[in-house]
Amino acid sequence: MVGRILVEMFRAAVNNKITLIVEEVMQPMQLVINDNDALVRSDLVEQIPNVAIICHEAPHLFGDVLRNHLLDIVMKYLNDQDNQASESCLCRVLVRQMAQSALTTLMKRDLLDNNMIENIICPTIEKLSYMWQLGSHDMADEHTRNANISLMCRLAPLIGSELTEKVFLPRYLDLCEDNDMMVRRICATHFGEMCTAVGKEKLYSKLIPMFIDLCGDRIWNVRKACVEVMMPVSCCLTPEHRRLLLADILAKHLIDDSKWVRISAFQILGPFISTFAKQFAEVTYNKNGELVYISKQDNHPSICYSYEGIFPMKSAIKNQIPDMDEDMIANAKYRYNTKSPFYLPMMNVRHEDVKVSEEDDSVKEDDCQKAELDCPKSCEITYQLKIEKEKRDAEKYNPFLYYYIPPDIPLDDELTHAARQSAMNRKDIKFYIYDEDSIGKSDESCKNLNAKHNKQEIVPQELINYFVSMADPGQCVFMSAEIPHYCAFSFPAVALTLGKENWHYLKKAYQLLSSAKHWRVRRTLASSIHEIAMILGEELTATDLVPIYDGFIKDLDEVRIGVLKHFATFLKILKPVDRCQYLSRLSDFLATDNEWNWRFREELATQLLEIVSLFSPSDVAQSIAPLSFQLLVDKVAAVRTIALELITRIMCYLSNEDALVMSLIHELRETLVLDAKKWIHRQTYALVCAHLIRNNAIPEEKFSKEMLPCLISLSCDRVPNVRLAVARTIATDVIAMGVDNLGIDAMEEVERILTKMRVDVDRDVRVLAGGEEQQIDILAYCSSDENNQVEQARNILF
Repeated sequence: MVGRILVEMFRAAVNNKITLIVEEVMQPMQLVINDNDALVRSDLVEQIPNVAIICHEAPHLFGDVLRNHLLDIVMKYLNDQDNQASESCLCRVLVRQMAQSALTTLMKRDLLDNNMIENIICPTIEKLSYMWQLGSHDMADEHTRNANISLMCRLAPLIGSELTEKVFLPRYLDLCEDNDMMVRRICATHFGEMCTAVGKEKLYSKLIPMFIDLCGDRIWNVRKACVEVMMPVSCCLTPEHRRLLLADILAKHLIDDSKWVRISAFQILGPFISTFAKQFAEVTYNKNGELVYISKQDNHPSICYSYEGIFPMKSAIKNQIPDMDEDMIANAKYRYNTKSPFYLPMMNVRHEDVKVSEEDDSVKEDDCQKAELDCPKSCEITYQLKIEKEKRDAEKYNPFLYYYIPPDIPLDDELTHAARQSAMNRKDIKFYIYDEDSIGKSDESCKNLNAKHNKQEIVPQELINYFVSMADPGQCVFMSAEIPHYCAFSFPAVALTLGKENWHYLKKAYQLLSSAKHWRVRRTLASSIHEIAMILGEELTATDLVPIYDGFIKDLDEVRIGVLKHFATFLKILKPVDRCQYLSRLSDFLATDNEWNWRFREELATQLLEIVSLFSPSDVAQSIAPLSFQLLVDKVAAVRTIALELITRIMCYLSNEDALVMSLIHELRETLVLDAKKWIHRQTYALVCAHLIRNNAIPEEKFSKEMLPCLISLSCDRVPNVRLAVARTIATDVIAMGVDNLGIDAMEEVERILTKMRVDVDRDVRVLAGGEEQQIDILAYCSSDENNQVEQARNILF
């Protein structure tokens, strides 16, 4: 409450242009700042950013309030130390959280200058990273420690690379080697943020070797955290580093001893493979935390995947053109020298003496230390990279062939030396040279697949083999039921990366997923099958995807809606011959598990609108028109509304076929007027007439002769709602056609009907027919919101 009062006080001063004596305002605030109640303190610091924004916009009224008063409050609360006996630890934690949130907001709003950041913010944040008791198991102390480390990492991208490398980076690297595994895990969780905050030199010489260390940590929680940040880390590296370094690390995590590490590795496998796509010039994260794939072509939009945690849940399209900076242009002549081997941590290490449960994230520190001391010697296996393989990779992935121009940072000198030096300095972890020939049973099966198809050079084949294995139903038993779902979600991106020429690598896996036991997997696959079709083209789509698509049509409604939403897109890819076989299947979409699933029918009507032009007039009249009649008489108004557009589109498309048009008109009269027992059907006929006239879907003479008589007959309907629709159609649309189009006799009949409806017993009918000359135009006096509400109320009747 106090914080909000302070905000209102400064806002009122700005609105009234009153100069406040800030010292007099802030002096009584000292009592609030030191209040014993943590809720009072948290409320105050929560409103500090709002006060700072107001003061920043009117410095002539208040002076530098942020520097002189507000920032000290935030800094004080970052290390809130009030230890009242009546106050819980969680309340004090809340104050610190609010202070951290306030500081982050101030940084993001650019309210702090460089001097304040360098001399006040950075030293304080660095000092906070030291403030916890070693060996303490107090929950509040652990939470404060973790929060302080997280705050330092979150602020790093906001203060710039120079300050980050000068102040935060040395301390961060020390924390990455801390004896407490919880500290190492927090550092690993924020590794992506630190990678984006530093320059390329420090990235490759300091951070990447440390990342390799953490990936080989003996505690599975730390390794799992490394896997979860591998995507943002990979976006900071060149494609060559991604291939030669991260791909091998990820492959090791895929066969990790810990089930949870393996699950996390499989979770990011598909997105990681998609970063090798040659269609994109760059892969990066934007300020909203979305993974952005920037196209090479200037006129091609980039794809953004928004991540919840580490897994993409939704996608969007943004027009973002990659800008090539001066450093990239200057380093265009860069070449790799991969003759020197690089060191990788041994991932698949069994620790018999580590008492850590994979089902429990809480790992005791003494257990971690014991594991570090008692690592069995049997796990020390040496691997060595093949020199010939490296030469082929260097030739294969030089910058002229690849889609990204890497920075000028040698991989074989600085990175290898740093990684080896880091491995020598840490006594508790040993590093080994990696050789593909000495891997377990899982890797032997991968090699067998490599022997069959050894021409694919876009993505490391080992990763493709693991990705394909995710479709195996056995993964649900031994790993997680979500593994096939992860595979299905990432399938379009992986297929796009490999291209249709390498579809044979993925075909079997796609077939397995399409028959998965869990409907969520099938639904995900059904929702993206049109994307796979666009990648494969009409030939492969007809042979490999059409049978799967047919199976989805017969599946559960939750699966069928996925194929239905992109039905028109899928049909456009097929040849006309293959396309026509679905005409007889259209009626299958009307049958649903639940009659009240009206959105399914609404989507069907929407898709029928788009496919009318894909078929001949005779096919449309024979297969699509009957469905439109069923949708016109649907119980739900939203379905009927789309059906009105559909019947109008069909009438326009058949306008040159008189026989088909006459048959369609006859069916409309029979269905909606002559045989209609429900008043809503008769009302729909009047609405159809209005749509046909407005869209010029029918010649005036034909309308006057074939449809107008039935419309006039409905002017005497016993239901007022029907007469309302007739009055609106005649007064608004039919009269506008003019005597030249309707003919003298028809126009006289229309005027006679309107005159009769102007004295109708229902007042609304009289108004719409043009009666009651002294009527008040209610809508003219309504606000825009009220206008919409009145219009919606009227639409309910029509």
